[in-house]
Amino acid sequence: MDAATRARFEEWLRAMGIEGYRRVARQGPEGILVSKFEAGFAARLHDAVDRVPELFDDALVAKRCERVPTGTTRVEAWRLAVEGLLRDIGSERGLDATQRAEIQAGVDSVAALLDSVLWTTPVVGVHWQVSVAEREAFDDANRRMDDERGLFTRYYGEFEGLRVENHCPGAQVARRLFAQAWAASTAEP
Repeated sequence: MDAATRARFEEWLRAMGIEGYRRVARQGPEGILVSKFEAGFAARLHDAVDRVPELFDDALVAKRCERVPTGTTRVEAWRLAVEGLLRDIGSERGLDATQRAEIQAGVDSVAALLDSVLWTTPVVGVHWQVSVAEREAFDDANRRMDDERGLFTRYYGEFEGLRVENHCPGAQVARRLFAQAWAASTAEP
């Protein structure tokens, strides 16, 4: 993107209500992909996640969920379990505080999404069964995560005939964590 086009693009972003800098990550005939993050962020994020494979050990995370006090929401139990795992082993795996915080931000986003699906707010230690509507909401969210331009893609509009989008760099990780959080919170696969 040349300087004049970049200036028009930045003005267009502001007019669309998009605040803060957006880096053009990719531009082609299909559109423009922008990012809030500097070049290389997604690769570094995935490298950091790869150093903690225990994040995806469903049995380990479920066992950690059992440690939370009765009365804690089940989604919060999952969030705390993953947060504790990052705190306990992140440093020994070479993750600094910023990397742990970046992963935790994604975990927090997954927890917020699951909270919106499990609107009956089940708590640890209280008998509960997932409702049909909650299961349907989970299935819908899962389908939308898998869509090419789904839940983790934000459409900004059309700039000079090109579709402009922002896509979450941790979407693949979020999909796996969402399924894990569901299973840990509902005892359903």
